[in-house]
Amino acid sequence: MVSETMKKEFEAHRPAARWLAEHGEVLRYLFFGVLTTLLNILLYGLFLALFGYQAANSWGNVLDNALCILFAYATNRAFVFRSRARGRAAAAEFGKFVACRLGTMALDTAVMIAGGNWLAAPGAALVGAVLGRWLGPGQAQALWGLGVKVFSNGLVILLNYRFSKRIIFRPKG
Repeated sequence: MVSETMKKEFEAHRPAARWLAEHGEVLRYLFFGVLTTLLNILLYGLFLALFGYQAANSWGNVLDNALCILFAYATNRAFVFRSRARGRAAAAEFGKFVACRLGTMALDTAVMIAGGNWLAAPGAALVGAVLGRWLGPGQAQALWGLGVKVFSNGLVILLNYRFSKRIIFRPKG
């Protein structure tokens, strides 16, 4: 038997449950988007450490994006949009996903080359002027590059959600 106290407690949580049900897809997208972004930034840092600044902002950026595209497709398909597509429909879905992500990867690469490489000297000088007393040699440039990467990821996340919602995983009908 359910007590009156339990009924009142259940009713008090109903608006929160309704809100979660209405916004669950966006929340799941944000959660897995943050994981993909963290993976992207982690790979950027790894490539920076292993191959240097120029490589991390050019071919390393392309490679880390390719790995993140595969991770994002798997998580978006299974957990965010809960796609049930099979066979040819699944192949078409994957093709659209990759095509859209290649477009945003091109944008990310352009932002990283322009902001991370072409504007590296003035960007590092700005960071050094503001934060120089707390930074060691070379850290201003690395911090500038990380800031550009975070900015670029913000643009990419917004565009990728729109593409996923409107083009890739949209319900039939």
